[in-house]
Amino acid sequence: MESALRQNVGQLQASLAPYADEFRAKIEENVEEVKGRLMPYAEELKAKIEENVEQLRSSLAPYAQDAQEKLNHQLEGLAFQMKKQAEELKAKISANAEQLRQKLAPVAENVQGNLQDSAEGLQKSLERQVEEFRLKVAPYGEVLNRVLVQQVEELKQKLGPLAGDVEGHLSFLEKDLRDKVNSFFSTLKEKEKQDQPPALPAQEPAAPSEG
Repeated sequence: MESALRQNVGQLQASLAPYADEFRAKIEENVEEVKGRLMPYAEELKAKIEENVEQLRSSLAPYAQDAQEKLNHQLEGLAFQMKKQAEELKAKISANAEQLRQKLAPVAENVQGNLQDSAEGLQKSLERQVEEFRLKVAPYGEVLNRVLVQQVEELKQKLGPLAGDVEGHLSFLEKDLRDKVNSFFSTLKEKEKQDQPPALPAQEPAAPSEG
């Protein structure tokens, strides 16, 4: 009976091995996909900042030269600060994605190594780690929104009387960037809801041994 049990355990471990590999591959794929969706975001955001700032610059044509120079200088400062925030967001996303990868690695090992863990338990562990990643990353969008609003408000104050002339453009800049931040993090949440790790096979009970 003991030898039969050992044999059954060995067979179970062997049958689980491909699923451990599948989990590892799935984890790697998901982490890379999250990074792949998030990392270009900083570049897209910087491009959007440049686009909006150029639109603001073009609106200066009717104004006197000294007014143009003042506003242009302030716009360059605004663009620099906004792009700096986008770069910081990119670095934080990269660091948190790597943490997610490290935390999920033991989950794949448990598929093969810990026979007491059920498939449901492994699923919950994986979901918990992904949810933790989302909770860490999502606030960065909210912080970025607050920074954008603050920087636009500071620009208005620095411009003084000129601020009224470009109020509409500044409001559009603020709303455009804020909408982009919000829509991106909304799609991130939806993406995580759709991700499902591979299911483990149902194991048939071992046949009783006559030994």
